[in-house]
Amino acid sequence: METIDEKIGRFREFNEELLDVAQSKVNMTHEKVHSKILCCSIFDALSKSVFPDIKGNRQRYIELVRLCDQWPESQKVSLLHLVRLLEKEAVIPSKFRELIELSNDLFLKNFKLSNNVLSNTVPATADISFKELLTVWPKNKNGNPIQLAGVQPSQLKHENLFWCYRNSIVHEYRNPGNGVELGSSQPDLAFYQEVYSLDEKSDSIAVSSRWELIYPVNLFIKLCKYAIEIACNHHFKNRTSPFEAYASGTYWLPTFNEG
Repeated sequence: METIDEKIGRFREFNEELLDVAQSKVNMTHEKVHSKILCCSIFDALSKSVFPDIKGNRQRYIELVRLCDQWPESQKVSLLHLVRLLEKEAVIPSKFRELIELSNDLFLKNFKLSNNVLSNTVPATADISFKELLTVWPKNKNGNPIQLAGVQPSQLKHENLFWCYRNSIVHEYRNPGNGVELGSSQPDLAFYQEVYSLDEKSDSIAVSSRWELIYPVNLFIKLCKYAIEIACNHHFKNRTSPFEAYASGTYWLPTFNEG
């Protein structure tokens, strides 16, 4: 009979083999979408093994991201998205003035456009911490952040944007945004890329730039590797089978296999 340690070893080997496939050359083509889709599927499955009592995919996924302390920026807020939220809302209550000033100051300081064709990047470490953001985000009488244009500050955290990214590649087969992973050597951290565009006029060519958030494929691979360790350590500590959370049996509707 297979022991718990043997099951954990088989679970680790199985997921590491899947991750090897995700990193194969063929899956790194077409903007690395194939590799990222496979990584998200692995991460999804691992989250179910670690959090079997959480029924919602999103919550399980984000909870596992939170355990991946090798990506501390997951708990930061994307300044790019924060500033855009403040830009697109036509009328903002005066109570948000301090938030606007801090956000704009940080963005102007850390995201300086060069307006040239050379590659310019900024790591997501430059983003604002969620804790710092909450110190200036207006709150209601119960002490909870007030929504702005229907958006809560937690929706701007990288952990949530990573879920949005997952949905885009899994359900729409595309990377969100317009950033491009250039070269064979990519970082394993989220970063912003200055993207330029050319506006041809009759007598000149104008160059304009904007920022794009990029989650490189190496970030997905890194998180999967760490998630495998988290799952195995979790089951080793609790002496549980890593396969227990997955439905098995003849019938595809899980309850049909019961009793």
